[in-house]
Amino acid sequence: MNKKLLEFTQSETKAKQFRHDYPISEESREKLLQKVYPDFAKYIFHRRYSTNFPLLEEFMNEHHIREEKKETLEHNMFWWQVLYEARKNPENNAIEDYIEKDPLKENLMTSWLREWKKAVPKFYYVGYKYNDRILVMVDILTQETLDVIVYDPTAIPSEKGEIVMGTLIPIGDALYFPIIDFYHFDFAAREDLAGNLTHFYNKYLETSTLHEAFIHVLSAALQIERINFLENQNTSYKN
Repeated sequence: MNKKLLEFTQSETKAKQFRHDYPISEESREKLLQKVYPDFAKYIFHRRYSTNFPLLEEFMNEHHIREEKKETLEHNMFWWQVLYEARKNPENNAIEDYIEKDPLKENLMTSWLREWKKAVPKFYYVGYKYNDRILVMVDILTQETLDVIVYDPTAIPSEKGEIVMGTLIPIGDALYFPIIDFYHFDFAAREDLAGNLTHFYNKYLETSTLHEAFIHVLSAALQIERINFLENQNTSYKN
């Protein structure tokens, strides 16, 4: 049994393609999450943030995002831009630049970072909650269930039944983690969102890629959230 398990474990030197369902050693996972990921995220942020910020700010102003929700939305949208650019230019992008600059060139690290180029921000329903950090998420578009670990200790705990938006990255053994904390839609808006997100996706996917459709669906979702928020505020004032 142990020999079979070892055969399916991704090694740092041989893993030319990162397999979402294959396990990796705890040592390798710790290296990816605690060394590679922070350094990579810092590199991407310093390289791309100043260029992308004006577009992010314009989008948030247009959608009247509440102050307490701006930072999380901005960071999630920043990663959407980075990954969208990487998808459009697979050989010439910030992710490949980072891989080229790293002197270690371990196959596992390289193959893992290249999986980021396949990642797309999506909308998820929190289907089950083991605790604040271990969740079962349901992809609203495909209905696929995913086991998710939230490593960020400062992340806002998710509630069972709420709808969130974020980008999930594989970390082996069919586990995923969000690049940064999810954008948590107001719990009160979950029914209105659930009834419309698939409709909007079907509409925009007729003429757009998944990355391009996402930004249109996000715009619609934020408008639904705002309308719901204002309606609830007006109800509260009347009462």
